[in-house]
Amino acid sequence: MEQAINNVPIPILGVILTLIGGFITWCLNERRKRRYEEYKRKEEKYSKLIRCLRGFYINSTSKELKEEFLNQLNLCWMYCPDEVIRKAYKFLLTVHTDDKYSDDEKEKTVGEFMLAIRKDLINRKLMRKTELKPEDFKHLKAA
Repeated sequence: MEQAINNVPIPILGVILTLIGGFITWCLNERRKRRYEEYKRKEEKYSKLIRCLRGFYINSTSKELKEEFLNQLNLCWMYCPDEVIRKAYKFLLTVHTDDKYSDDEKEKTVGEFMLAIRKDLINRKLMRKTELKPEDFKHLKAA
C-alpha cells in the first residue's frame, strides 16, 4: 500500500485531495443552507401563528384570526416539534372553556406556548422524530 502511494505523482495526489476537500466543503455548505432555509420557513410560519393569537384576546372576537390560527396549527404538524403542538392544544383548551380556567392560567398557557416556539427557533435542529400519535391531532373550528 505504501509503495502504491509513493508511486502516485504528488500533483495527482494534490488534485485528488483538493477534489475530496472541495466535495466535503460543498456538502457541509449545502447542509448549512438547508438548515438556514428551514429556520426561515419556521420563523415565517411561527410569525403567522403568533399574529393570529390576537383573535383570542379578550378585546377581540375575530373569528377570521381564530380560524387562521387553527389552520396554522394544523400546518404545525409538518414542521413543529411535539412540544410546540402540545402547548398550542393546551392553550386552546384554556381559551375554549371560559368557565374552567382563570385569566392567569390562560396567560400561563400562552406563555408556555410562546416559550416552546422560542426554544424551537433557538435550537435550530431539524426535526427527525415524533412521539405524537394520530389521535393527538384535533380538528377544531373557530367559535
